This record gives sequence, structure tokens and C-alpha cells, in this order.
Amino acid sequence: MKPIEVPRVHESAFLRRLALAGVRYGPSWFVRYSPQLIGAFFALALPEERRLVLAALRRVFGPRAPHLEGRDVLKTFRDYAACLAEGLAAGRRDAALARVEVRGQTHLTDALATGRGAVLVTAHVGPWDAAARLLSANLGVEVLVVMTAEPDPAARALHDDVRRRAGVKVLSVGETPLDALPLLRHLRRGGVAAFQLDRSAPNARLLDTQLFGRPFAVPEGPFRIAALARVPVLPLFASRSDYFSYLIEVGAPELCENPAGEAELERMARRCVERMERFIAAHPTQWFDFRRA
Repeated sequence: MKPIEVPRVHESAFLRRLALAGVRYGPSWFVRYSPQLIGAFFALALPEERRLVLAALRRVFGPRAPHLEGRDVLKTFRDYAACLAEGLAAGRRDAALARVEVRGQTHLTDALATGRGAVLVTAHVGPWDAAARLLSANLGVEVLVVMTAEPDPAARALHDDVRRRAGVKVLSVGETPLDALPLLRHLRRGGVAAFQLDRSAPNARLLDTQLFGRPFAVPEGPFRIAALARVPVLPLFASRSDYFSYLIEVGAPELCENPAGEAELERMARRCVERMERFIAAHPTQWFDFRRA
């Protein structure tokens, strides 16, 4: 059983409100450049998160020279601050003019052309929040982001409101066994549901995979719900290359080919994690793995 998460200072609603005010009312230069300073500050102020980031980088690269590890830890915090700021800035003109390249978009459009929905699996990488918003706007489909409830309910409500204003609905799971019931109806209406592979709700059933040669358990939920709804699972990951400039990569769909036993679900999960591994290897400082020990 996972312990109940207690919100840390940097996860508080107070700091989220400050960030939202800054990106909503601040000039473009502030939104563009302040995350570099803010990210550096939190890299120095949060030793536990710094340790987790270093552990994630070592999963990718193995141990390296201290100056290389220090450089990439700092860049991870800066990249995170930039992605968070741009995710909160959904209502700005800068966001409306975002430059987006989508690779593999036909995988998703072909899947949706059948009239049924699709399950997207991603991770806490890059501008994943902005990717959901862009998909909703560009494809004209209803995107439901399925997330583990944040430790601070006020911070969660604030950020979820920003997402809803941008056309993205949020379903928080992990509080009751009935949280996921609306998903089947959503998918059968042709909607899209997005899950994070590197986050799982307390007491969730997990599937065993490997990431960079080490065990990596992912939630069973997205694969089970796709099998029940008879819709494909598509791996989707986004990276940030510059100010409101993104690359979204959509992988080939995975379909449940046999009865949805654990072995079949694990096969699908492993294929998606392989895609996730390739993406993280290409963008290591945009994997914001602050929660895994």
C-alpha cells in the first residue's frame, strides 16, 4: 500500500496561485525568462527532489562526472519550471500562437476515424499538459486527462480549472473505487482519455515492465479500460524545444489481440514503455520524475 502523500511547500496552492498570477498578468519576457531563475532556485532549495531527479538521470545514463550530473539536474528543474509556466499560461496570446510539430498524427486520426475513442498513454515529461490542450483544440475531440489526485486539494482545483478553461477535462482517480466509471462512457462516445504511465493511484493494480534495464511498474488501468472499451492504446509524448514551441510524437496503436488477461495487458504495456524509453533517452532533462524513489 502506498503511503498517503503530504503536499510539500512547493506543491501548495499558495505558490500555484503566485505562478498563475505571474503567467497570466506578467509580460511575455517574464513568462519566457523567469522560469530559468525560479527553476534554479528550487533546484537549490529542494534537496529531496534534487536527489530524485539525479536518480532518474542515472537510470538513463548511469553514474557520470559530477559536473555533468549537476548540469542536467539544474536543467531538469529549469525545464520543469518552463513547462509548468506555459501550461498555466493557457489563456495568453503566446499560447494561442504556439508552434507545434506533430509526428505520427495519422496514428491518432486513423484511430478516431472509426468513430470510437482512444486511450493515450504518456508520462510526466515535457509539456504534457499543453499537449492535451493542443490535441483538444486541433483535433476537435473531447480529451479527458486521468490523473492521481494531487496532495493539496486547493492546488489541484486551481490547476484543473486552468485545464478546463482550455477545453481539457480532468478526472482525478485514487480517492474511491468508483472514480474511473465515467471512462467507459467517454471512450464509447468517441472521446480520448490520457493517462500517465509513471504515476499510479494508491492501491492501483500494476503491470511489470522494464525501463532502461530496471523494473518499472506501470498502472494497469489504461490498458484494462482500453480492452473493455475495445479501443486502441497509443503512446504519446511531448517535448519543449523553445518558448511555446513543442514536438508531439504519437506512436503506433496497440490493440488487445486476445482476451484481456494479465499477459496480454503486460505485452501492451511493455511496448508502450519501450516507446517511452526512447523518448526519455532523447529528452532526459524533460522527464520530471520527482516522486519515484
